[in-house]
Amino acid sequence: MKPVVIIPTLNENDNIAILIKKILKSYPEMHIIVVDGNSTDGTQKTVEALSAWNEKIHLVIQDKESGYGRGLALGFKTALEKEFDPVITMDGDLSHDPVYFEKLLEFMPKYSLVIASRYINGVRVEGWQFRKLLLSKLANMYVSYVLVKPIWDFTSGFRCYSRRFLKSVPLDELHPQAYIVQIQLLHLAYQSRFRVKEIPFLFREIHPGHSKVGRHSVGKTFLYVLKYRAPLLEILRHLTYLRKDYQRFIKEYEELMNPPHLKYQERPAVKDKYTVSIGVMAHNEEKLIGRCLDALLKQRPESAIIEEIFVISSGSTDKTDEIVMDYINKYPHVRLIVQSRRMGKASAINEFLTKATGDIAIIESADTVTTSQTVEELVKPFRRPAIGMTGAHPVPVNKKNRFVGFCVHKLWDLHHAMAMESPKCGEMIAFRNMIQNIPNYTAVDEAAIEALIVEQDYDLAYSPKAVVYNKGPETMKDFIKQRRRIASGHRHLQATMGYKVASKSGWRMLKLVIRTQRWTPRQMWYMFWLIIIEVYCRLAGAVDFYIRDKNPFIWDISKTTKRM
Repeated sequence: MKPVVIIPTLNENDNIAILIKKILKSYPEMHIIVVDGNSTDGTQKTVEALSAWNEKIHLVIQDKESGYGRGLALGFKTALEKEFDPVITMDGDLSHDPVYFEKLLEFMPKYSLVIASRYINGVRVEGWQFRKLLLSKLANMYVSYVLVKPIWDFTSGFRCYSRRFLKSVPLDELHPQAYIVQIQLLHLAYQSRFRVKEIPFLFREIHPGHSKVGRHSVGKTFLYVLKYRAPLLEILRHLTYLRKDYQRFIKEYEELMNPPHLKYQERPAVKDKYTVSIGVMAHNEEKLIGRCLDALLKQRPESAIIEEIFVISSGSTDKTDEIVMDYINKYPHVRLIVQSRRMGKASAINEFLTKATGDIAIIESADTVTTSQTVEELVKPFRRPAIGMTGAHPVPVNKKNRFVGFCVHKLWDLHHAMAMESPKCGEMIAFRNMIQNIPNYTAVDEAAIEALIVEQDYDLAYSPKAVVYNKGPETMKDFIKQRRRIASGHRHLQATMGYKVASKSGWRMLKLVIRTQRWTPRQMWYMFWLIIIEVYCRLAGAVDFYIRDKNPFIWDISKTTKRM
């Protein structure tokens, strides 16, 4: 680390020397860049004298009346030229205490932007009149609801930036106005999928009643924020939190919008044999867990060595755990992780990812059964270094003579046809074991992993010979519930991670229907009603997501899928 502090100043002669000496007393190795906006009170002379006393103090003079944002950009350019990393920004009026530097730096390099927040975990402001505090809080709420970002304090200028993030910022395009440039930088961080973190700090107003931001600037900020507004439907969804727990929104969106930490960054070497860790997600699977494990234990892949099989039992209340313990006594590489209560499949997957040591991680649901070649076919594509994830070929065992069975088979047939053209991974997946965790709040875990892998510039592969048998819903009620949940989950994924799964395109699905449809009267009649049901489920899923604020990451279990 080679940290630096940027302090934009305008007529801060009474404070700047006190602040600089306070910084250097606690952090003697810290470099300081003062960007002065043509002060008339002697600020420049004071800083020049200090820089002659200590070579770590640098003075940069910006063009007259070019604005706070331009001064910030000038400071960033100077920091980048001198190869400083990370870069702290703070005000020169003593309202930002250097005592928080340690906390800001602590989160580097895990995060690319760390904000010292006045409003996280309560209000931490001293010296403001109630009216000013109320207006500031309402302004930040307005920005939050328009941008739909999980932040409490958008306008704080007390921040820490990574060099990598600043190099991605078009510095010459930063807005000159103080509030706007802070919002703009935050927007750019999320837009480019950099990790953002807020930490609490106490803001102290040293000169009560004195404001450097006029009403005109506040009005411009109000209008300028609309430039970065989220889609209208997402804003409407966000408004539902006005009558709910806003803390939950922050927690949920912070996790989904911040890219996860990776176990490694470099591209792994191609191997003749990969080590594999398999995670089996289970909740009350006493009827199928034995068949699932038997099928996995019969795997003899040529391209891989199965080092470990984890069963993650999430809040099971039947005999699932007892059955798995019997297998553990016979097979030492079978292990059991018990979650005392059910917290969603994504949470169970994260338990597995913390334990998995193989080159390749495979995730399977306990209510599915593999063939003898499934693992081999899933692992083979990883011989190509560009491949980051593969998907199996799910085949339902439902009877086709009933309408529900037709619906289940038809959707998986369409999934297969689409995946043959454009790989789509679902039901059973394999991926390079590089992800430390996935978002706990996702209802479409395979799609979320797909998004994370693609984000790292890896390709997807579909393995049509990697067959995995599953059981779809046996009742129309369960079928609609499942499709509605998936539709809502895909909306959630697109809104938070910016990833759109291939099957979300209704037009593309319709073209596949036309191309694969058997034109018999019965098939046409069934297909007509399946389209009606699918349209309803997608619309209902949109309502669940945008209006009802329903993200079923812990979903109701369909009991009709538990027998095969």
